[in-house]
Amino acid sequence: MSKLLWANWMRLRTGRGFWLALGGVFLGSVLSIWSSSLSVRQMVQSGFVRTLDDCFFGPSTLLGALFAAFLCLFLSAEFADGAVRNKLIVGHSRAGVYLANYLTCLGACLAFVCAWVLGSLPGLLWIGPFSMGAGEFWMYLLVAAGFTAAFTALFALVNLFFGNKAVTVVFSLALWLVLVLAAGALYDRLSEPELTGGVMYADGAFREVDPAPNPMYLAGPARMLCTLALEFLPTGQALLMHGAQITAPWRQLGLSALFTALFLWAGVRFFEKKEIR
Repeated sequence: MSKLLWANWMRLRTGRGFWLALGGVFLGSVLSIWSSSLSVRQMVQSGFVRTLDDCFFGPSTLLGALFAAFLCLFLSAEFADGAVRNKLIVGHSRAGVYLANYLTCLGACLAFVCAWVLGSLPGLLWIGPFSMGAGEFWMYLLVAAGFTAAFTALFALVNLFFGNKAVTVVFSLALWLVLVLAAGALYDRLSEPELTGGVMYADGAFREVDPAPNPMYLAGPARMLCTLALEFLPTGQALLMHGAQITAPWRQLGLSALFTALFLWAGVRFFEKKEIR
């Protein structure tokens, strides 16, 4: 395994695409937090108060697309160049090759997360400190590492199904978008208020409406199931991080571990039966 990881690292280190992507993530993060700081200043002048928490984790929802594109480019080249076939010929097991590729891609994706975090740190000067404590901030980063591992396991499996790099990229991004929409639908349903009411406009005038039960509100087991489904999806965890709404980090880490284990197991089993040319 160590030899496989070293070979993968050497290929990653000498690849121009990885370093360009890493620099692009860092620069994009700096520009994002700078743009957010401008909007925060305008809101402060209007009487609204926003903290760094509201802006720092904003790009988290886009990380999945970056992971999908990177894994497609890296792993597709492994198959196209015959590197995977050569590793099997010299005696490495299929499970070892697959896990080494997964760990290499996971390391690269975690490097992207680090670049995003470092690029957002100037927000401490431009916006101000976090309202959350240091412990909570580090827990957010652990959750980010968890859904990064889940994304990597998912897209590593997807790369086994297609032999064409362009098709793999398109399918992976389409799958990411479907998961984003699914997470958004679950989040919107969970955001339904228990009671409806307030002020409504009717017959040319505003009228106050008495609070009434909201039929769209989820309660009991249905709410718990939707919450678990949202937190099981890596896009759901990224969405919660985007809004700084992570309330059960240990549960989300456990669900990320479950998601990762399931897709890693499926990937290894499928790879053991895949025909390598």
